[in-house]
Amino acid sequence: MTSFKVGVKFMVFDIKKTFRRQALAYRENLSSMEHAWRVASMLEHLSTLLQSRGPCTVAIYQPIRGEPDLLALLSDKNLIRFTWLTPVCSETPNGKVLKFAKFGPSTTWVAGQYGIPVPADCNWGEPDVVVMPCVGFHRLGYRLGYGAGWYDSTLAALNPKPWSVGVAFSGTEFDVTFHEPHDQALDAVVTEDGVIFPSSPQQNQ
Repeated sequence: MTSFKVGVKFMVFDIKKTFRRQALAYRENLSSMEHAWRVASMLEHLSTLLQSRGPCTVAIYQPIRGEPDLLALLSDKNLIRFTWLTPVCSETPNGKVLKFAKFGPSTTWVAGQYGIPVPADCNWGEPDVVVMPCVGFHRLGYRLGYGAGWYDSTLAALNPKPWSVGVAFSGTEFDVTFHEPHDQALDAVVTEDGVIFPSSPQQNQ
């Protein structure tokens, strides 16, 4: 029985590795114009979704490697009363977790882990909503990332658990499930085509 479980684990690992390679290639092959209009559409859907949550504290990432740039949300007049946080990688005795630092237009940035920008002076906060980039996704709510597990370990550790939203290009959706026991399911996935709620097989515009 143990050997069967080990075999399944490595099979899922290989599936994730293959899907990750395919999804990154899809992202890299988008023309600058395709990338721009898709991100603009994502921003519209995400803004509407966040407005439905009411003014709250939202964690959004600093984009790298062609990820959708969501920072225009900070100047969205419909989200003027929202507070914004950005994730910062933090190694702890219990493992790696993300901490969340407040930021705004006047924030001074320095290079953090993986070269991701982080505030020079961190004023920590707790998010009500965490918006995270997806390399790929499954509409059951499972996110494919780069494989380091930062978001999964963080969501598992946070109490209360924030509302989690993945952002992905629609062309990086996979029909074959790839999740493992430690993978944290998302509450919603935003693509350029609309918002997917895992509780429903239908996509909601």
